Amino acid sequence: MVSRIFIPALAAALYVSASAFAAAPDKEQAVWRIRFLEAAVVAGPAVRLGEVAVPVGDFPAEVWRELAGRELWPAPEQAGKPVNMTRPRLQEAVVRTMNDLAPNCLFPGSLALQRGGSLFSRGQIRDAAVSQLTPALATLPGEASLSDMRLPPFLFAAHDGQTLEVELPRKIAAGRLNFRFLVRDLDGSVTQKISASAFVDCWLEVPAAAAPLNRGDVLEPGGVTFIRANLAHLRGEVWDGRGGPWRLLRPIGLDQVIYQADLGHVPTVRKGGLVTLLYEGAHLRLTAPGEALADGVPGESIPVRNARSRKQLYGIVRDASTVIVSAAL
Repeated sequence: MVSRIFIPALAAALYVSASAFAAAPDKEQAVWRIRFLEAAVVAGPAVRLGEVAVPVGDFPAEVWRELAGRELWPAPEQAGKPVNMTRPRLQEAVVRTMNDLAPNCLFPGSLALQRGGSLFSRGQIRDAAVSQLTPALATLPGEASLSDMRLPPFLFAAHDGQTLEVELPRKIAAGRLNFRFLVRDLDGSVTQKISASAFVDCWLEVPAAAAPLNRGDVLEPGGVTFIRANLAHLRGEVWDGRGGPWRLLRPIGLDQVIYQADLGHVPTVRKGGLVTLLYEGAHLRLTAPGEALADGVPGESIPVRNARSRKQLYGIVRDASTVIVSAAL
């Protein structure tokens, strides 16, 4: 947790020697700046310019060596505990300690400081995420890649012995993937848990309609083509091209992806079709002509009507011509 820093008394104004100013680039002609960092670790009791800022542009190396060691203000009192300077507070401190150089400074939205310990930079955090996520993507079908990574800009470690780990969810799927960074201490305990996410794109050849298909149509091989699609943007489980025969449960337009939920088995028994109703008791076997009142496939229960008695029953479809009923005919 980063808390706000208060500076009760700033250090004396930064003294820049005449020789340094003489060697400094002409502000009217050269392009140079001093850019303050978003986060930094300081070593001693005072914050030094080189710990919290970097030169940008045509800044003579010898001048920066002179300025980098200059003390600006007191470091945080408690080691290993980050504190935060807001942009206005940072600008105020820089104006009071750096005099004429302040107009040439670039400021972040805030500056997080920690005395002692270490800092995981944006690049280190990204590298840790990519190194863990990349092997996980190999479990996905097709061609998977990462985009739109939402990561913390930096992380502090209270001391050099702490390490950064990535905790992934059990299931890796295309789309927005949430995971966590863990800062782990020497004894194995986790001192920080930070949420992050990345978007997983997964390109794959998937079945689609080769021509417009209507509800109730039987899906034939000639009605199917394959298109390249990103699974992250598909709305459900894509048909894997297996099983069947299938009929369409909804209309599908040209080149639209075929989902498993769009398909139903072609009924073995059709509504209105004539079937044989079969009742088998312990010592009795009866048959009667009947009518299917709904479509059905083997093993499915459907309503039927005895063609002689007009009695309605429920039975289990055995095959295209037989329905097993549980009540005596």
